[in-house]
Amino acid sequence: MKAVLYPFGRDEAILALARDFAQLEWAVVHSPAEVAREIGDAAILVTSNRVCSAAYGEALRANATASLRWIHFTSAGIEKGLRMGLPAGVTVTNSTGVKAAMVSEHALALLLALVRRLPRLQADQRERRWRHDEAFTQVGTLEGAVVCVIGLGSIGRAVARKARAFDAHVIAVSREGAADGEVEEVFRRARICEALARADAVVVCTSSDPTSFHLIGAEALAALSPRAVLINVARGDLVDGEALVAALRAGRLAGAALDVTEVEPLPSTSPLWELPNVIISPHVAGGGSSGYVQQKALFAENLARLTANQPLSNVCRTSAQVEPRAYG
Repeated sequence: MKAVLYPFGRDEAILALARDFAQLEWAVVHSPAEVAREIGDAAILVTSNRVCSAAYGEALRANATASLRWIHFTSAGIEKGLRMGLPAGVTVTNSTGVKAAMVSEHALALLLALVRRLPRLQADQRERRWRHDEAFTQVGTLEGAVVCVIGLGSIGRAVARKARAFDAHVIAVSREGAADGEVEEVFRRARICEALARADAVVVCTSSDPTSFHLIGAEALAALSPRAVLINVARGDLVDGEALVAALRAGRLAGAALDVTEVEPLPSTSPLWELPNVIISPHVAGGGSSGYVQQKALFAENLARLTANQPLSNVCRTSAQVEPRAYG
């Protein structure tokens, strides 16, 4: 059985799949042209969301055949893959849960940094200023605070568990509105402003798709208390950047911590760089581990299922054609 592997970089840990699953005939590719050459007789495609482009989509759709049964994304997000267009009739899986520990840790680190006012304290440190009395009254605590988690996938549930360990009250917003043992109450998306109005902190963990574009826009931000903080460790387009800057400048939001932004890298001209109540990290929430051990286990499970003609785990799409949209 042939498998094509299209990694983001030439030194990615995921390349070890070719070593650890030697029973497969592997072709490692690094361009759409190489995809076009190798995909025709492949049964499996392992790819990164980050390499997806219009040219890649065209090469894949034009040259994939009925042999292709499974496309696996090495990321939780597959929005770029859906945007470029995928062949019809192929099961698509993602790697949701592989980086949940790292991303949730980063989210809590950012949350605690805002609650304890670390950006302001660091500014004082740089200016060699001891501002005890004022700072003492400004720092906050998660104990008794209401943390609203947007999205109850593996990362959202991990964030909820960790926030509860700090004695926070955790509520959530979910597409399904289904109850989860990690949270006290779940709101459907149609009631997002109701949930946000109760929040002292919001952590965005949901996936990006056409239904979630600017999910946190001007209306949602207006529902938040001026003392609330916002953390985004999901995708940049979930938050309306202009509305966020306006809310922060007007004092309608106490702070924001962003691991992702609408445009990446964040342009040097963005006002987010200069706002004193904003923390920027360069899309590194999933760092700290390659996640390869988890990736290998997930791939092994699904390869066994594919061989036995059983349903795969982490399925995002089964057979419906996803039409490509304008890329960019």
